Amino acid sequence: MKEVRTNTYKCLRSSVVLLLSIVLCTACTRRELYNDYVDIPAGGWEIQDSKTFTIDVPAQGCYDVDMFVRHNSGYKYRNLWLFVDHLSPDSVLTTDTVNIVLADRYGRWSGGGWGAFRQIEHPINRALPLDSGVHVIKITQAMREYNLKGVANVGVKVTASKGDK
Repeated sequence: MKEVRTNTYKCLRSSVVLLLSIVLCTACTRRELYNDYVDIPAGGWEIQDSKTFTIDVPAQGCYDVDMFVRHNSGYKYRNLWLFVDHLSPDSVLTTDTVNIVLADRYGRWSGGGWGAFRQIEHPINRALPLDSGVHVIKITQAMREYNLKGVANVGVKVTASKGDK
């Protein structure tokens, strides 16, 4: 009977240590402010169809902004060109052209995934100073193809920069 209690105590103690380790590791990671994606219609991503992300930044600080793209193996290009517009709370519009390399020159897909789908995360800005308020990021495909097929989702993630916790 004493051996059962000892094993139960050891198991409980191990569980508590594991739980505390998880909590501590989570507390030390960067704070994610925003993470969302939108679906691209199965029929294709039309050239005038912009995907919009509205981000409420609670406090002024430096943030890392990443974009991710999910595509299927039927996508017929090595890369994906995108226009990224950022409208700040004080109505300043900045536009950038982003090239995301999806495959190497031999056609091997980058990023992770399973089956026919692959996902790749691409940094847009590191330690970008953002004012508090509502920021709008708009992403439009820039592939010179009226209806781009093979892209399934596009998304944006905003995280507090390492030096700004």
